[in-house]
Amino acid sequence: MRRLPPSAPCTTKVTRSGQAIRRGPDVRGSAAIIGGSAIVALLAAHSGRTGTTIDLVVLLAILFFAAVVYLTVAAPHVLVALMIPVFAAIPVLKVLVVPWIGPLKDAIIVAAVVGAGVLALERRVARERQPVDGVLLGLVGSLIVLYVVNLGAGFGPGAYGSAWMQGVRLTVEPLLLLLVGLSVRRPRRVLQWGLVSLVATTCLVALYGLYQQRLGEWGLIEMGYQFDIHVRTIDGHLRSFGTLDDPFAYAAFLLFGIVAVAFSRMRGLVAVVVLPLLLVGLAASWVRTAAVVFTALASLWLARRGEGAVAAILLAASVAGSVALLVTLQATETRTVQTAPSVFLSINGRTDVWKTVLGEKSQWPFGRGVGDVGTAADRAKFGVYQSRSDAEATRGPAVDSGYLATVADVGLVGLVLLLALLTRVGQLCAAAARRGDDAGWVGAALLTVMVLDAITRASLVGFPTAFLGMLLVGVASSAARPARPGTRRE
Repeated sequence: MRRLPPSAPCTTKVTRSGQAIRRGPDVRGSAAIIGGSAIVALLAAHSGRTGTTIDLVVLLAILFFAAVVYLTVAAPHVLVALMIPVFAAIPVLKVLVVPWIGPLKDAIIVAAVVGAGVLALERRVARERQPVDGVLLGLVGSLIVLYVVNLGAGFGPGAYGSAWMQGVRLTVEPLLLLLVGLSVRRPRRVLQWGLVSLVATTCLVALYGLYQQRLGEWGLIEMGYQFDIHVRTIDGHLRSFGTLDDPFAYAAFLLFGIVAVAFSRMRGLVAVVVLPLLLVGLAASWVRTAAVVFTALASLWLARRGEGAVAAILLAASVAGSVALLVTLQATETRTVQTAPSVFLSINGRTDVWKTVLGEKSQWPFGRGVGDVGTAADRAKFGVYQSRSDAEATRGPAVDSGYLATVADVGLVGLVLLLALLTRVGQLCAAAARRGDDAGWVGAALLTVMVLDAITRASLVGFPTAFLGMLLVGVASSAARPARPGTRRE
């Protein structure tokens, strides 16, 4: 039997008839060898040129990055299961333990994207079908290009500063995680591990949120939290926020856990114990929008059981409730906002804020510019390692809707692309749900939480809900993709 040369490793697929078909080089092995050799060569060149030794922290960071890339390619179920608790823990660790831990999530995301690129290359060499939907890929790419080009800023000298970089980062990273989720191997296994990890993590977050109720406001202040940044009240009630930055992200995260329990058909002791715990933890957030989103999830659950008419009524009511909350709820405090070098406005109420942040009608097609207002503008005012309280001191106008925030950044054109992207993901999940596929129902329910939550807060760039939500929706969509005839679904 003729042997292949060692320099050309390949993978083979054995058919039922016993015939071996060559599929091309093992790109994972080649990528590991080439990447490792390149890293070693660069480190050696740097050390030889500067005459210094390589810091241990740098070596550990490189090893960590390589491990995440490897897990993305070879064991994505492990990576996703680990990302969920890590992302959920980063906010509390940043406040109470290690202020510099924030960039860890960015390193994980970049490494995961690199791993997804290796997988795409492997599939291309092996002439396999790419799992990412072409329409979805085009919409994601178009939206990313729109943010990078930043037409609304007019290509001026300040159009591509730190605020633009923060706006691009906060928007692009969740979109890239969506593509990572869509591209993983054995997505059903990844989804299963991810949902188990999500349930376990949300239970811990809910328990911590209930513990915060026991501690009270002053107990949390003694721990190191701060008023109006983490510790918030409504009508004299403390709003739990768990391990996250605020009660709204906490509520959305617990809703993800409720989706995992209700739509993945977890039964027995898990459902009996976990679901009440998550509901009690959700109530401790005192977030009114959470009740509206929960109603929408109930409508999906009824639709799954064949109660289409009742489900449609509940879903319509939840959407109307979200819009009503967006329009009628007023801001609880008055803020002075600088809208021009010498123009200051006193703002009280959401609608006045919208008029300020959206700008003139001539700016609506392409927006005011990425990072001109909102989360990215605030984030650009403080360094990577500074606390969130430093940013609050120079806080600018906030946009209480993810969709209006998109209009402010990239205009109505960007909003159309975003809505088309969400609609396409919804179509893929709905098609699988109509076939009775659990993965389709999970994806549709997660997407419902994200879409409705974004009506009343700028959650489409929120960490960790937008990041983990996009990742899990991508995995669910990939798992729900119909298998080709003659192939086994994994």
